[in-house]
Amino acid sequence: MSQEKFWVLLSKKLAGEASGNELLDLEALILEHPEWQYAIQNLGDLWNHQPTKDTMQEEDAYMLHLHRMTEKNVPFGEGPVEEHPAKKPTIRKWYWTAAAAAVLVAGGIFIYTTTGNTTPGNELAVKEINEVSTRQGSKSKVQLPDGTVVLLNAGSKLTYNKDFGKGVREVHLTGEGFFDVKKMKETPFIIHTASINIKVLGTVFNVKAYPEDKKTETSLIRGSIEVTIKDRPNDKIILSPSEKLVVENSILLRQEDVKIKENAVEINGADISTLVSINKLKYNPTDSSVVETQWIDNKLVFRDESFDELARRLERWYDVNIDIKDNRLRSRRFSGIFTNETIEQALEALKISVPFEHEQLGNKIIIHR
Repeated sequence: MSQEKFWVLLSKKLAGEASGNELLDLEALILEHPEWQYAIQNLGDLWNHQPTKDTMQEEDAYMLHLHRMTEKNVPFGEGPVEEHPAKKPTIRKWYWTAAAAAVLVAGGIFIYTTTGNTTPGNELAVKEINEVSTRQGSKSKVQLPDGTVVLLNAGSKLTYNKDFGKGVREVHLTGEGFFDVKKMKETPFIIHTASINIKVLGTVFNVKAYPEDKKTETSLIRGSIEVTIKDRPNDKIILSPSEKLVVENSILLRQEDVKIKENAVEINGADISTLVSINKLKYNPTDSSVVETQWIDNKLVFRDESFDELARRLERWYDVNIDIKDNRLRSRRFSGIFTNETIEQALEALKISVPFEHEQLGNKIIIHR
């Protein structure tokens, strides 16, 4: 209910129709849910750039967006429209705010609160969880209560407790995120992924931790970070600027068999540095930009990747499903950069290096020889 009230109050504020008490209620909701800042920013931008249309066009646009929101179960009642049926100019303002809210949802940015599960005899341990997620083909930006800024890549999810920043700063990441962490010397910032934990004080770095990928990567831009691999909390890896930690997700090792030695890993005396390794970041020779973070500039960069690995990235980037029927194609390797290309243009470019055929039906793409 609080989210529905938030949409209504924010709409009234943007339309210039909110009372003093309503503005106070909105401010209280924003303080209670800082993760909604992204929605506020984007709604404000859309409001300031709304075009001028006649009433019928606006009503059609409103009904279309309202229908889409209903399909996605997004709470936004029609109450504000019904409150002042005689004020047509005022009603039109509500159309644009409703449309803006729908754009956020249609764009793949979902912001909501869930409640953690209880355990027998521990009912008081229930915690509200804030979650920000982006669907395939989209990206989002969120500012956490401590001032930390996180950019989320397609198909990613960031969760944190509602009491974030009150003695602890912990988040859970699934997917890929670029972090600019606000420095707080007394309160470390901790990121949990499926295979590693990352502890920082204040720094800039990128984490790529998609569960379907073979590797988890942590790329440090500046500052320093401490990384521990799950189930091996006593082994700490310190990264310096321009270094990248790569962990093989499919490898499970017993703690007593593993030790870290000079940025490599040994298992019973055998070097397995390919399983957990520290490498230097890659830089684009044309502009010296960091290859591992070029996705934040809307560039899909791939270097010597198998078609199987690249297909998963294309799926997230373009919101499609790719089925490679030929196993020999799966192992073929590609390098390149995609920026404004459509999925059709991207596939045609790949065919220059490795000939193949493809058919597309909706968002499903079948690739074969």
